[in-house]
Amino acid sequence: MDDLEKLAEMIVKQDVKGAVETTEACVAAGVNPREIINAISGGLKQVGDMFENCELFLPEVVASANAAKMSLQIVLPLLKGGAREEGGGGGGGRVAIGSMGPHDIGKSIVSSMLMADGFDVLDLGTNLSREKVLQAVKENNPDVLAISILLTSDVERAAEIIKGVRALREIKIMVGGAAVNESTAERIGADAFGKDAHEAIRLAKSFTGRGKM
Repeated sequence: MDDLEKLAEMIVKQDVKGAVETTEACVAAGVNPREIINAISGGLKQVGDMFENCELFLPEVVASANAAKMSLQIVLPLLKGGAREEGGGGGGGRVAIGSMGPHDIGKSIVSSMLMADGFDVLDLGTNLSREKVLQAVKENNPDVLAISILLTSDVERAAEIIKGVRALREIKIMVGGAAVNESTAERIGADAFGKDAHEAIRLAKSFTGRGKM
C-alpha cells in the first residue's frame, strides 16, 4: 500500500493522527498536492458509501470528516502557493462557492481541486444567506456559483438564493450535496448537479469554456 492509499484508509478509519502523518509523508515525498486531494476525496467517498449502506453512523462520518479536514489544512497552503503557477494564474475563470449549512468539508475539497485546476476561487464560507451571496456576486462578478446543500431543510433557502442571483445577472449555477439530485437541482433553478468533486470540476470547466458538458 502506498502513502496515497494509506491516506484514504486513515480517513475511512477516522484516524486523525494517521491521516495527518500520512499527509505529511506525502508532502515530504514530493507528491503532487492534487494527488493528495484526490486521495482525501476518495476516502470521503468511501465513507459516504458506507454511511449510505449503514456500515457507518453519523458520529463516525463526522470523525472521518475531521481527519480529512486536518489533512486538507496541510495541503491547501501548497495549492494556494503553487496552483497559480501550474494552472495559469487563475485563468480558468472565477468560481464562488459556499455551503448552506455549517459543514464545509465537501466545499473545501471542491475549492482546493478548483484552485489546483487554475480557477480563481471565492470561498463564501458556510451558512450562506441570500444577502451574503448576492453581495458576493455583485462585487466579485464570478463566472460560476457553486452551492453545497447537505440538509433537506436548506433546499428551499437555496432556491431563494438562486432566484435572487438570477434576478441580479446571468451566471451559471451548480449545486451538490446529500440533499439534492438532478431533479432537485432543476426544480430550484440550478443549471447542473454535481454528484462529487470530480463532476463539479468538469462542470466548472464546461461552464467557462474549458471542457464539454
